[in-house]
Amino acid sequence: MILVTGAAGGVGRQVVTELAKRGLTIRAFDINPKVEELKEIGATETFVGDGRLLADVEKALSGCDKVLYIPPMFIYDEAEIANRFVDASVQAGIQQFVMMTVTHPNMSTLPQHTQKLKAEEHLVYKGLSDNLNYTILQPMHYMHNFSIPMVWASNAYQCFYTKTTKLGYVDIVDVAEVAAKVLSEPGHANATYELVGTDFLSPNDMVEKFNQLTGRSADCQQVPVETIVNYFSTAKYDSYFVKTFQELAKTYSDYGIAGNANVLSWLLGRQPTTFDEYIQREIEVHQLS
Repeated sequence: MILVTGAAGGVGRQVVTELAKRGLTIRAFDINPKVEELKEIGATETFVGDGRLLADVEKALSGCDKVLYIPPMFIYDEAEIANRFVDASVQAGIQQFVMMTVTHPNMSTLPQHTQKLKAEEHLVYKGLSDNLNYTILQPMHYMHNFSIPMVWASNAYQCFYTKTTKLGYVDIVDVAEVAAKVLSEPGHANATYELVGTDFLSPNDMVEKFNQLTGRSADCQQVPVETIVNYFSTAKYDSYFVKTFQELAKTYSDYGIAGNANVLSWLLGRQPTTFDEYIQREIEVHQLS
């Protein structure tokens, strides 16, 4: 059985879908009670639990032989939670531990990246000291952050960093496909894979592509980062969340972020999904017209 953490999130849901397609047995774990809905898309079992509680972690791991660890977003003790899962996995005799982190975890201006770097380091040391079979997956900024239904409905894309700064992108479906391959096929021990698509786009570029493909006239709007932060209930009480998002906006505005698509192409056995293909797929999936 494969334990998938953070399963109720967008990445987790897609991974569960891909694993289920391969007929694999899945236990979906999340602090969000909505994780129970994942039985409808193929999860064998669901478990509502808290990664901060060792008892919940141990219970989640019981009876599993593999783990796909997807971290929570923007929390101050992210590395501690990841390390707890790694240590408990060693004690439980887990045969394979796959950790989802982020491209360029060494970018120190991004707190959520440095948290993942600490988690990666701990996992590598445990791989050496305890012979833990591990793989690290480092996805780029996800295409789904440009929500096609939302842009379609509002005729606008609101970004929290400079409209002309370019970022690399990756499709969540491609990442889920790679995760499923790594968990179901041999040959990925001790590997760290950067998962990056071929597109390098600014917010202006994405809106232009959207308009070209749809015939619409959406507008690209840069808004204060506080406007975006306030969409999240977490921001009402979590200063770490707010600071991390502010640093994200500044780093993206000052530098952007980029990567190379070679590794993802090799793992998929094809070219990664392009941003144009992502737009077209989302239009079909959501039946937009």
